Amino acid sequence: MTKFWKCLLSLAVAAFLIAPAFAEDAKPKKNRPTATRKEQPAVQLPKEITLTDEQKTKVAEVEKEYAPKMKELREKLDKVMTEEQKKARLDVMKEHREKEKDGKKGKELAQAIKEAMKLSEEQQKRYDETNKQIVTLRHEILDKVRPLLSEEQKAKLPKRPEVKKPKEKKKVD
Repeated sequence: MTKFWKCLLSLAVAAFLIAPAFAEDAKPKKNRPTATRKEQPAVQLPKEITLTDEQKTKVAEVEKEYAPKMKELREKLDKVMTEEQKKARLDVMKEHREKEKDGKKGKELAQAIKEAMKLSEEQQKRYDETNKQIVTLRHEILDKVRPLLSEEQKAKLPKRPEVKKPKEKKKVD
């Protein structure tokens, strides 16, 4: 009978020692610092679009061409904000992702992000300028990727307003 209790006690101690290891796995993962975070791809397509192997190869070429430009612009945008402002921005974006369909969209989301960041006038000017460059580059990337897609795949692309291109001034002789 004492063997039984010793065995039971040993199992209880083992379970007690092992339990924290399993509990750590159950904890939600914290946001990793920006430096170790995986870089976002330059070519971002909806998950509903499944590419063929040939399309994947061609999209990878576009990614290779535009990734350095996009990374440079994202880094430039990061330098405009303080750590607190970056956190506020991420919090608003996270909240938006959690609400997804009921959340804010487009200009409403952009306004909520700006309000949360509380940028100075100079920061706001640099932020808007860099963000505009990012949006322009995204449209340029999409213009390169769109011809690679089938009509069915194109229909799954989100509807976005066109970027207003500056009007060319006519020369008067």
